Amino acid sequence: MKDLWKWLLLLGVGAILGLFALGLGHDTRAIPSPLVGRAAPDFSAPALDAGPDLRLSDFKGRWVVVNFWGSWCVSCVAEHPYLIHLGRQLVGRSDVVIVGVDFKDSVEDARRFLARHGDPGYRHVFDPRQKVAIDWGVYGAPETYVVDPAGVVKLKHTGPLPVGWFESVLQPLLTAAR
Repeated sequence: MKDLWKWLLLLGVGAILGLFALGLGHDTRAIPSPLVGRAAPDFSAPALDAGPDLRLSDFKGRWVVVNFWGSWCVSCVAEHPYLIHLGRQLVGRSDVVIVGVDFKDSVEDARRFLARHGDPGYRHVFDPRQKVAIDWGVYGAPETYVVDPAGVVKLKHTGPLPVGWFESVLQPLLTAAR
């Protein structure tokens, strides 16, 4: 009887360790998006720069990086220097554009954020009621989506974009598409 309990205990510990090992290969922060592989939801929203409203469909034929952010978001502050770098890196390129979507915010706070942390050199839309964010299935900020020239969502990144994201993730997509 004692040997049976020892084997059951050993089997239980082995099962727990096996489940733990299976979980090691998964990114627990990754939240899959049902949009990947589907047409990106079009939007028309007021621009933060007081220019004309911005529509996603205005960029058909180009790669679009859609970055959801908010002035209230601590991770967005951490991500912002890389977005400034990325914005400068993409100036003058005709094949790819970045659009920022400020959501769940006030215009004043969003403009103050950009003034304090730097203008990344691309346009932003204002989404105070989160209509655009909800249509895109955004869980939090920052979240970044890549839309191909045909208007299909190719990938989603949850959390701040890491330094080198363009070179390791987006550039290979652009190269493969050529």
